[in-house]
Amino acid sequence: MSTRPPAVPEPARDSPSLSAAGGWPFLITALVGRLPAATVQLGLLLYVSGAGLGLGLAGITVAAAGLGSAVGAPVIGRLVDRFGPLPVVLAATVVQLLGMGLLLAVVLHDAPRSLILVCAAVVGAANPQVGAIARARWSALARRRDTPGLVGKALGYETACDEISFILGPVIAGILVGVLGPNPALLVLMTWVVAGQGCFIAYLVSRRGMRVDTQTPTPTDGTAPRIRLKAVLPPMLACLCVGTVFGSTQTALTAINAARGTDAYTGIIYGFMGLGSAVASVLVSRFPERVPLAWRVAGGALLVVLVSVLLLPVPGSVGLALLFTVIGLGVGSILASAYTRGERVAPSHRIASVMTMLTTCLVLGVSFGSALGGVLSVVPRHGFLLTLGAGVAALLVSVAIHATRPPGRRRDV
Repeated sequence: MSTRPPAVPEPARDSPSLSAAGGWPFLITALVGRLPAATVQLGLLLYVSGAGLGLGLAGITVAAAGLGSAVGAPVIGRLVDRFGPLPVVLAATVVQLLGMGLLLAVVLHDAPRSLILVCAAVVGAANPQVGAIARARWSALARRRDTPGLVGKALGYETACDEISFILGPVIAGILVGVLGPNPALLVLMTWVVAGQGCFIAYLVSRRGMRVDTQTPTPTDGTAPRIRLKAVLPPMLACLCVGTVFGSTQTALTAINAARGTDAYTGIIYGFMGLGSAVASVLVSRFPERVPLAWRVAGGALLVVLVSVLLLPVPGSVGLALLFTVIGLGVGSILASAYTRGERVAPSHRIASVMTMLTTCLVLGVSFGSALGGVLSVVPRHGFLLTLGAGVAALLVSVAIHATRPPGRRRDV
């Protein structure tokens, strides 16, 4: 309407392009830098099982890595907010490599299996959280340039990058272990960590004066605003719901294809969800400001609920691929909107902390969905009941997001 204040920009029209705002080096290195994290998780699963230690221990190993990541991510975020990304990412990468090296030594020397879990937890805890740091950087750029519309586009792009990494990471891990065998594959995976995260470290070195938020330093007089749990909790719950969808659909799909004897299709079909999520995260970021974030979450949740119902009869492989694409559109909408809300309610000097809190909830959701989904998937299609429940929960979260709108913002944020 013509009465809208001119200071409220339409992101797609007035915001600078991502390449102009962040620069191609940042875009490329932030994408490459998060690929190792997506590769390591499945890599640990395949390594432990391929080493002849059993799929059960392999699953527990991945759970230990996930728990380590859930514990370590908030610490990483707080350290980044305080010291900047360069020393934290560098130190985390070194610790992660040490954990992987110790894991290799433990397996080769037939040490107690409990040490495998300890090493996996260290590897997970030392995840440098490149995606969360990149999101915080976009927030800092938008605040410095006074272009709030940039954040929506950037966070949508970042979610798409996450989905690309979730697709490529397992493929890389599977190829490494399948072609090289477990021990050489772990060594190559360590090299991959150095190369991928090293690219991002090299970018940070070239911008060594950069803090995650260059506009608002952390006050030292005790007046710094704290993270308001009431405001941050809804996007955290939204990420938890999305993670549950990821975990439950993965286990249900694995069980279905195992029963059909089409195990090779599991990764391919699951990749369609990542494709749909990547597309949705970019499209949702282009929505005008007048479309409230709560509506975007609700729309995505409705898609998850409807598709979950359609998945219960367990269609054929083509039908599964199509439905996984659509459910990906739903979770992409929820996830992009959750990160946008998290950025908007976070204090300017705690952006990285909030982003890592959201990432932690996503990881916990995947672990919860995989664990409970695995129990339900004794009857393969029952795993989708958990997916349905996560969709319903996301609908309730959309109500909470609407009810906790930050005061003084432009319409609904």
